[in-house]
Amino acid sequence: MTTEAADPPAPEPAVPAPAPASELAVPAPAPAIPNPTAAEGQVAAEPAPAADAYSVADLDPVADPAQDPAAATDPDSAAAPAPKKRPRGRTALIMVGAVVLGVLGGGGAGYAVQSARKPTPLPPLAVAQPKYPAKRVAAPALPASQDDQVKTDGDLTKLLVPAPAGMKPLPDQDSTHFWESLADYAENYTKPGVEFKDQADSHFRRAAVASWYKGAENTTVYLVQYAHGYANGAQSEVTNEQSYAQDDTGGKPVDVPHYNGGEVYPGAKKLGGSNPYYEGRGYAQHGDIAVEVFVDSAHPVSAKTLLTLIQSQLERL
Repeated sequence: MTTEAADPPAPEPAVPAPAPASELAVPAPAPAIPNPTAAEGQVAAEPAPAADAYSVADLDPVADPAQDPAAATDPDSAAAPAPKKRPRGRTALIMVGAVVLGVLGGGGAGYAVQSARKPTPLPPLAVAQPKYPAKRVAAPALPASQDDQVKTDGDLTKLLVPAPAGMKPLPDQDSTHFWESLADYAENYTKPGVEFKDQADSHFRRAAVASWYKGAENTTVYLVQYAHGYANGAQSEVTNEQSYAQDDTGGKPVDVPHYNGGEVYPGAKKLGGSNPYYEGRGYAQHGDIAVEVFVDSAHPVSAKTLLTLIQSQLERL
């Protein structure tokens, strides 16, 4: 009797275990379907056991179908090795090296070409060349009698104009010619302290004075000398005094003939209270010396009187 082999029951599909939230579960392969055409009496091939849901993802993350679609369609692609990345930067280095070599080669070639050429001569100068004397000629030294600095470095009181005949020295002086210190000179101003500081800043050196009187007329001549190299001190003194001399005397300035910068101011304005008087002034500069003349009188002082006095003093310097 022939016994028909019964078809084996189909295996139940493997239920995948729940995957962690951080990983995607790989679906298990579909259950094997029995071949209806298989010959009777033959048992269908046992299906392959279901793959572990975690084995593929754990071995090769790239084999995840969600991350690599090609792996889902081609099962052989999961086993293929990943292609090697091509190193970058070689082309850029080659290009930079080529540029550097080109610049160096071009510079060297240009230098070689220029060095082989003959230099182009410059055009001749259009101006005449200066000529110098074959022998140095020095100016002869001045004798002491003609050297102005030698004279002014000596006794200034000897360079003051002499007092006219019949004139007397001031009551507090033994002579008509004397020296005056910086403190005594500053006392002639309304603000002695300010004047003392200004004169010291200007490098005040010394002051020689000639003073006399006759009747109601007083005459005073100052030679105020400043340190060598500070002749601007004498110039500043003259300029400052001239700036307000016209207002003090009331007379218009008159230039000293043949002397640049020298001026006299006639006494045309009555000064004082119970004992009124007139005062004329004159100012000039000679090197590092400021020349100042004052004439006080009970009558107006003329420009002629002042010019005669200051010209005589400048001639002696």
